Amino acid sequence: MPGPPSRDLRVRLRPFLERGLIRAVPTPWQLLQGQLEMAPYVVMPDKGDSARYAGAPLGHPLLRQPLLLGEIGLDHLRVGHGLAAPLDSQLKHLAFVSHEGMPVYDLQLCQTHPDGLERLRTFLLEVDAGATAARRRQRRLASLIIPDAGAYRARFTDRGGYIDRAVAFDYPAPDVDFLRPEFSSLTHFVDYCLERFDPRPAGTPLWRHVAHLADLSTRRLRELAIR
Repeated sequence: MPGPPSRDLRVRLRPFLERGLIRAVPTPWQLLQGQLEMAPYVVMPDKGDSARYAGAPLGHPLLRQPLLLGEIGLDHLRVGHGLAAPLDSQLKHLAFVSHEGMPVYDLQLCQTHPDGLERLRTFLLEVDAGATAARRRQRRLASLIIPDAGAYRARFTDRGGYIDRAVAFDYPAPDVDFLRPEFSSLTHFVDYCLERFDPRPAGTPLWRHVAHLADLSTRRLRELAIR
């Protein structure tokens, strides 16, 4: 079994650093601020959620969430940048959660793990083939949550599909109608953290830092209230 993911962000982000897709490695303080601002955008159901799961017996959020928690474990509740989660949890997330278009952020997270994309391909193909009793169970579970789950997996594994495109670092432009661009991919998120936030807490009272973090985490809710 692969060990836990490296804690060295320079190691994890090297594929994107080497290709100039990010300009530097953010500090933990920058990542904390960024993930607090991003969390409400990824936790709250988006406008296409109902359509993506329509027709699946257990596709409703109240029905699928306990199943996802049981299959993925507590990592399913992580709502941050995702760099601390093991690859196994990421593979299951991609297999059992229906995404709007190419899930660039999650595919890039896989790319921060050794052979992450090929391990994703192998996992999805094994589920599709029902290669073991465990994979057959996972195939049945996916079919209860995602309509035409086999076709959904094929978007990743087919020639020229999502995995092949990610291997080639060929990512589509962000869909601004679906999600803020800075949260649409790991590389956009990293650059946003670098540009938007100070690398270290300023020498101000603790309560100001707490207020600042609370402001970031509720920004999405205030936007919705204005609408």
